[in-house]
Amino acid sequence: MPVVVPPPDPAGLPAPAWLLQVLLVFTFILHVLAMNLLVGGTTIMAISLRKGRNSAFHAELAKRLSKALPVTMSLTITLGVAPLLFVQVLYGQAFYTASVLMAWPWLSVIALVLLAYYGLYLVQFRPDWLGKWVTPIAWVSAVFILLVGLLYTHNATLNLAPNKWASLYAMSAAGLHLNWSEPTLIPRYLHFMVAAFAVAGLGIALLGVQAKKAQDAWGQEAVAYGARWFLGATLVQIVVGLWFLFSLPSNLMQNFIGGNIVHTAILWGGVVLAVIALLLVNRYLLGSVALTVLAITLMAITRHSLRGMYLQPYLDVRTLAVNPQWGMFVIFAVLLVAGLAVVGWMVWQFYKSGQPQKAAVE
Repeated sequence: MPVVVPPPDPAGLPAPAWLLQVLLVFTFILHVLAMNLLVGGTTIMAISLRKGRNSAFHAELAKRLSKALPVTMSLTITLGVAPLLFVQVLYGQAFYTASVLMAWPWLSVIALVLLAYYGLYLVQFRPDWLGKWVTPIAWVSAVFILLVGLLYTHNATLNLAPNKWASLYAMSAAGLHLNWSEPTLIPRYLHFMVAAFAVAGLGIALLGVQAKKAQDAWGQEAVAYGARWFLGATLVQIVVGLWFLFSLPSNLMQNFIGGNIVHTAILWGGVVLAVIALLLVNRYLLGSVALTVLAITLMAITRHSLRGMYLQPYLDVRTLAVNPQWGMFVIFAVLLVAGLAVVGWMVWQFYKSGQPQKAAVE
């Protein structure tokens, strides 16, 4: 069956493609940082709620995470709006087609997010009312968030497979298609999810640093516990990353193992930074955090480059018509900077306000 790609939006792009791509990658990095804290933090909270029955450390950790995660989820959702819009503008032909093919599973994301959100709020504000159900509710929220990630991965891989679109739609127009036959689906999904536990581990370690002055014992244990999550998840991530790399079509994989010096340098630069962060986490936590953010940045650039390679035969955003709307773009840029400043201030205030009373956990 011939490859059928919908025509581009006749209105054209509102700004040059390169500028929109830079903004897409930048806003995606912000989103993925918050998403990692949410995904890993929710599961770790559920584990700590169970262990907290017999451990004062885990009881305190679960309490702290329960306060932070609803805020983290709101940040994840809010910071996800901009990259989603840029994807629709640049790659709408692919994004909307994939969304139509998996319409009902894709729409279920809304319900899953809402239910997970409610669950996190119940765990934060009504733990006594939930009683013995507080841990199951936390696990439901964690599983729903992990499921949302899986559905996003299905959509992302369908985005990159124009050769499948016509045959899938001819098979059924019911909007129930997923992409289980895609060899990169599981390693791509695990690549994001495992990274989330590494980043969440760093987040817990930072909570420990915050608590050290007022509550030395808990803070020191939190730093060590978070570092262990980071170490373990990063080691697993190296294996998963190699699985993902070698599951790519050979012509694309070659670009990352010497076939293209720029793509190769960016990918393996990210790997090297992650390894250095792993070695430094127990000695220089803030340095490890900075290196991890840089590694995620390089991986986000690699992910964007890979999308272009997949779509190159069918869709090249550089060929799309451009009808600049600079007035609207300036408004967007100003609001973006102001919004990030406000979010940064809020996060800092949240971090400062979390200082516990010294006798909270003995």
